[in-house]
Amino acid sequence: MVTGILLGFGAAACQSLSYVFSKRFTAKHGSVLALLSLSHVFMGVFSLALAPFYQPAEMPLLSAYAPPLVLCALFYLAGQLSLFMAMKTADASRLSPLLGLKVLFLALFYGLILKTATSGLQWAAVALSVVAAFLLSGGGARLNSKSLLWILSACVNFCASDYYIRELVSAFSGLDLFHASIFSVCLSYLFCGLLGAVVLLFLPRPAPAMWRHALPFSLAWFAAMLFLYGCFGSIGVVYGNIIQSTRGIISILFGAIIAKAGYHHIERHVEKSVVIGRVLAALLMSAAIALFNLGH
Repeated sequence: MVTGILLGFGAAACQSLSYVFSKRFTAKHGSVLALLSLSHVFMGVFSLALAPFYQPAEMPLLSAYAPPLVLCALFYLAGQLSLFMAMKTADASRLSPLLGLKVLFLALFYGLILKTATSGLQWAAVALSVVAAFLLSGGGARLNSKSLLWILSACVNFCASDYYIRELVSAFSGLDLFHASIFSVCLSYLFCGLLGAVVLLFLPRPAPAMWRHALPFSLAWFAAMLFLYGCFGSIGVVYGNIIQSTRGIISILFGAIIAKAGYHHIERHVEKSVVIGRVLAALLMSAAIALFNLGH
């Protein structure tokens, strides 16, 4: 149990760090598509090295895992692209907690598409997440409408990706949850790496500095995924998601440290009272996510 909790906090911290690195890349180089492509080429290489250690002795039929693999990867890439676009015009510490709005789209997804009843506790969680989002969007300078639309797009695409990740993991039923999850991560990022390499063929040749600045994001994000699926394998998806939701709080604290250090091109300086207000709103968002997951 303790190991799973620590892995969950590791995932939250690495995700928060990855947002900082993505903001640094876009601040220096501007190209969101270049970051998306370069970072996934790196992660494809990481996956290629790791996959043989988790590959099942006998692979299932291609038809069993190829459709969810392709769909989870495409929705994930669309979500990342949306998140990077949002971060071009807003601080990571403002946007990371807003990813908790996924609970709103999960409720709609369960109800409208899967025809699964949403409990009263889950609708209370949705209401709480909307309140938290309102507080976060108003903390300091208001978020512009484009940033909000991009973050909502990220939430929708990440919700869809999460659904197909579950389908992909279940295709490797011959493995335990931990091994099936890690192998699924490797397959997903191998596929994303191939797509990234293809996209690079149509972009201006990246400067060496762009490769260097994409690497920290790649390492942080890939580590976050390994921690996250290790956490899911240890304590389950429900509690794992609750712990992962602390990334919003961690992102705000990282942002305050970065701004105080003078890196205002990455994170703008705000008053201490604004930081405290954002932390309280992020705590409210984490509470909403906990309510939603416990309401299953």
